[in-house]
Amino acid sequence: MKQNYEKAGLLYFIATLFNKGIAFLTVPIFTRILSTSDYGLVTTYDSWVGIATVVLSLSLYMAIRTAFVDYKGKTNDFLNTILTFTCIIGLTFVVAILVIQGTLQIKFGIIAVLCVIQGLADAIIMDYTQYLMMDYKYITRTIYMVLPNLVSVILSIFTIIYIVNDDLYLGKIVPTSIAYFIFGITILFQVFYKKKPSINIEYLQYGLKISLPLILHGAALTILSQSDRTMITILAGPSQTGIYSVVYNFGMIATVITTTLEGVWVPWFMQRMSAEDYKSINIRVKDYIHLMTYAMICILLCGPEVLKFMASPTYWGGVSIIPPVVLSSYMIFMYGLYVNVEHFYKKTVGITFNTIIAAVSNIILNFIFIPHFGYVAAAYTTLASYLICLFLHMYCSKKLILELFPIRTFVEPIGMVLSVSVVYYFMLDYAILRWIFMVVFLVIVAYKEKNQIIGIVNGLVRRGR
Repeated sequence: MKQNYEKAGLLYFIATLFNKGIAFLTVPIFTRILSTSDYGLVTTYDSWVGIATVVLSLSLYMAIRTAFVDYKGKTNDFLNTILTFTCIIGLTFVVAILVIQGTLQIKFGIIAVLCVIQGLADAIIMDYTQYLMMDYKYITRTIYMVLPNLVSVILSIFTIIYIVNDDLYLGKIVPTSIAYFIFGITILFQVFYKKKPSINIEYLQYGLKISLPLILHGAALTILSQSDRTMITILAGPSQTGIYSVVYNFGMIATVITTTLEGVWVPWFMQRMSAEDYKSINIRVKDYIHLMTYAMICILLCGPEVLKFMASPTYWGGVSIIPPVVLSSYMIFMYGLYVNVEHFYKKTVGITFNTIIAAVSNIILNFIFIPHFGYVAAAYTTLASYLICLFLHMYCSKKLILELFPIRTFVEPIGMVLSVSVVYYFMLDYAILRWIFMVVFLVIVAYKEKNQIIGIVNGLVRRGR
């Protein structure tokens, strides 16, 4: 099992780094071959795909986690039921759109159909990769983490440069939806080849009981993370959305780390919770939090130079919102720890309620401040909403189990990131000072964590022998 954790962790890291790296490294390409307006429209479409994915998946992928505890040995049949039901929901939506367009003459356009198709494919991929994660089929999961994004990026760049002349945003949207559709079909073939599509009522009821409250949670979470772009487009224009989105793409660096580690942390956490080994969890979570804290600080300090590499000068004004963007990623990581506790105890209604409160807060704050301060306001309102989310999930988690994740564990790391955020603004125009500060910080971290580092190196040496 230990070897599985190590192999899974290494592969997830490589896959996530490669996957997010592709998206990150191609930002300079897309920001140069698309106008800020086209880029803003693309990211607005992506936000709607995120909402479509939540609705079409019904968040059933979350039930797959607990099915590995409650339905051991039957998870293949459980996955078959989930995918079959997901396909029925998706096809129903596609038919409904076509019928409405044909009978009521309401012009949704091809974009609406592509949005549903890509959302359905994304839901299928999410279901399958969640199953692979829990089953430690890390090689196959790695493939499905990497290829859809890689193929879609290659096709999009080719289409924009050589095929599309007008409406360049379609050159990004159409190839991406086609690529995801192909991979979704591939997964269905793999699963249904072993057993034809079927629905087990017991599995479906179990899954819906867990996931239905999470539909609103997923929708609210998507609104919380993506509504900014739609609202900026409406209230301030797609050009500002383009600048805002580039900075949020910079935040993908943090996502690489959080997604990688979560792929290993969640299965281990679920097993330790089942064994009621809270002591081990509290010990390991300190290392987990420290690693994320150090990573966020380094990402923050080198942010301006990375943003200037990513985009042309028309986007550089976004350096002012790097701290709230990085802090938002940090808050997502923090409250995710408590959400995992709520998932373990199947308290999905509470998860949904908390996220809805945060999402509604974000929308209200956006309506108030975006017309006056544009995308800068959106960055800070999102951070405020994630802080609300953190406190709400922390409160609910403590009601379930008090001894897990002591609050003092979070105080020093959060204080450290906030302090460096203040330093960032003072040193914003002094790149050399910021980088010197970061090097000194890393030296101090290396000295502070030397015992952990020595332990890791010794472990690698022993395995090498």
